[in-house]
Amino acid sequence: MIDEDEMFTLTGYVESPGYIRIAAKGFLVSRRNGETWIAPLIPQLFYGASGEQLQTWRQYISTAGEQVLLSRASGEPSVPREELFWRRVPSREEAVSAAQAVVEGAVGEALAAPDLRPLILIGAIFVLLVWGKG
Repeated sequence: MIDEDEMFTLTGYVESPGYIRIAAKGFLVSRRNGETWIAPLIPQLFYGASGEQLQTWRQYISTAGEQVLLSRASGEPSVPREELFWRRVPSREEAVSAAQAVVEGAVGEALAAPDLRPLILIGAIFVLLVWGKG
């Protein structure tokens, strides 16, 4: 997870010039109006080794050696919010409330339609024992 205003760098040692593909997996995090939102990382959120904004995860590395392969600083490069797939992360209270609702629903269903098979089985055993003695 990378905060949208956080600085991020990924360095690596490149043995020889050529194309490489590094796909960052995770989420960009935004906190707005007391809510937390996340969006999957896309290449346009990073600068590549050349210092230019990436368009794909594939980039050409022109020199060998250690270098910065992906970077991001203070929200740059930026991507318009509407181009990212934002999802709101529920708060702890919302998650606990949802879990309680699921448990209460399951318990309510279990009590509303009890399984009578054990009672029928015990009754049948009782009847066999009583008839067996008679």
